[in-house]
Amino acid sequence: MAQQLELPAGTNGTDGTDGTPGTPGTPGTPGTPARPGPPGRSNGKAGAAADGRVRATYTAEDIQILEGIQAIRHRPGMYIGSTSSSGLCQLLYEAVDNAVDEANAGFGKRIQVRIERDGWVTVRDEGRGVPFDMKTYQRKQLPAATLILTVPHSGGKFEEGVYKTAGGLHGVGSTVINALSEHLVLTVWRNGERFRQDFARGTAKPFTISPAPPREQGSEFRWLYDRTIFDEDAHYVHELIESRLQAAAYLNQGLTIELSYWDEDAAEAVTRTYFSKEGVADYVKVLTPADTPSLLPRPVAIAKGRDGVSVEVALQPNTGYRSTIASFANGVRTRDGGVHETGFKAALTRVLNDQALRSGVIRDRDKQSFKAEVIQQGLVAVVSVKLANPQFQGQTKDRLNNAPVEGIVRSVVDEGLKEWFEANPERGKEWLRKVNEMQKARNEAMLVEELARSGQKKGGELIDTTVSKKFIPCTTKDPQRAELFIVEGDSAGGSASQGRFSEFQAVLKLRGKPLNVAKADLKRIVENEEIRTILSVLGCGSRAAFDYARLKFGRIIFLTDADVDGLHIQCLLLTLFYQEFPELIERGHVYVGAPPLYSVAYKGKTVWLVDDEARRRWQSQNKGAEGLEFRRYKGLGEMTAKQLRDTTLDPARRVLKRVTLDDAAVATRLVAALMEEGNAEQRREFLARHAREVEEVDV
Repeated sequence: MAQQLELPAGTNGTDGTDGTPGTPGTPGTPGTPARPGPPGRSNGKAGAAADGRVRATYTAEDIQILEGIQAIRHRPGMYIGSTSSSGLCQLLYEAVDNAVDEANAGFGKRIQVRIERDGWVTVRDEGRGVPFDMKTYQRKQLPAATLILTVPHSGGKFEEGVYKTAGGLHGVGSTVINALSEHLVLTVWRNGERFRQDFARGTAKPFTISPAPPREQGSEFRWLYDRTIFDEDAHYVHELIESRLQAAAYLNQGLTIELSYWDEDAAEAVTRTYFSKEGVADYVKVLTPADTPSLLPRPVAIAKGRDGVSVEVALQPNTGYRSTIASFANGVRTRDGGVHETGFKAALTRVLNDQALRSGVIRDRDKQSFKAEVIQQGLVAVVSVKLANPQFQGQTKDRLNNAPVEGIVRSVVDEGLKEWFEANPERGKEWLRKVNEMQKARNEAMLVEELARSGQKKGGELIDTTVSKKFIPCTTKDPQRAELFIVEGDSAGGSASQGRFSEFQAVLKLRGKPLNVAKADLKRIVENEEIRTILSVLGCGSRAAFDYARLKFGRIIFLTDADVDGLHIQCLLLTLFYQEFPELIERGHVYVGAPPLYSVAYKGKTVWLVDDEARRRWQSQNKGAEGLEFRRYKGLGEMTAKQLRDTTLDPARRVLKRVTLDDAAVATRLVAALMEEGNAEQRREFLARHAREVEEVDV
């Protein structure tokens, strides 16, 4: 989001208040109160007076009944998670999931996805085609296809026998796409006829039915998302979409998915085709970092059906430390896991401990047993289940809740792993030795980490750095209100410490670049001075020692210079938090500060512009500003403490970019590509090219 701040010239950005901080604003939305709850759109009428205060009266007139399309448009976050880029991508996923369901039912083996430069998206399959014969609804005769796109919880997946397994079972996916689109065109080829109907913001227009070649079958959804609903900076994230479609091909052997989109960097159309013969085993190979040797020549593959549930698992341990476990239910990515992932982890932990004891790698199960998190270090695994009636948590289907599935997956994986160890005793022992070495390293590292947190001495050195010159604490003890700014260098740290709101803002000054943790072992990580300081200040530990309840800050905000070195430090910090504190990112605690890049004096005021886009927009809106001199701020230290306070630290005016983990597979590949040794030039080019292109940082 481009933002400008206009302040009276000569005041360096004073807001005219008495200097006390206002209510912390929602990140990236200056001046609005922070509040919990799903993102969405509120009409601001019921129960509120004109000045925004709650009225004393509350009567039946204040009760609104929202149905169908309007309910979705009023609270889109309930259906797609958010109105940011991730929510926009969810629209595409809904259409693709429906097409995959058709392929799994045995109808069609090719899906085409096209994203155009102007925002139009097309998803076409070769399935049976959405039925368009007439159906009675509320005393009206309407095509079934019309009902599916305009009435939530309508569709063919509630009736047993229509689909063996399906990812879209709530009957709202197609309706949501339509409701949140400015314009949608549905075309269906079925039984020698072609059905076409246009929709405008969810409202159906007249339909047409015409002859079509008898062999042409399938459905095509083509839509343009509604820009009045989605965030201004929302866009289709190609990397995330590629990962999602690639996963769909791996999870459905024999299915071909073709993706085409316009690449702005290359200024050309790009086409990707995804197809897999080996299924989830191929997927594990792709997810394994290219520069991290695998311990096994090929992934362990397990595929069995039990009690109506199909289970496919592939896993590959490697010599690295990062863990990637991707779980799916009916081809839908379950980012928050669920019972199938829990069953897999339980079986993995049990079997490896059994085998370690049996082979003599450990001798005392009570004292030497492998911890689950240690076993999962350096492991890449894919867990896929298919079942008739999956119980997902929410429309975005981030978690699977069918209780019986846990036991089914646990027993299937238990049997499959035991069979593999019996058939591969030497390879199995090599894997167990690697886990045992990591367990010993973990125990030693946890001791060092505990010393860092407790402030004890090791070798005469005081590890607790909370009282050092690097860290300037805040006065509040309320973790939800407290904010920690991790700032690059003494100069910027000095400005931040002087300009901060000392009651709730703490500052941690970094000296030099943090350790690149992408290839470092845990012992080296916790012995690094800068990381020890971060561990001590956050208070929550990391990895196996992580304790969310001990976190001291509700927001952790990175503040770095707007140059390549600053962005490099930012990337190193993101890598550190992704690897060592992923839960802090998942729970929405990690942000990147966006200090203004430019300032200009205009009509007696100082205008602050957050980036190049904001500058271009401001110049186009102020035609009389030609020839003005813009000052560019390369470093935070170039600002005075008051300027930094009013533009970057003040919750009512600043711009924050929330760090998200939209897709762990994309995150793993991105971090590996940019942060591993030998990729310095690729990393520098990426940072220079993408420095200020995005508003959300998807690690």
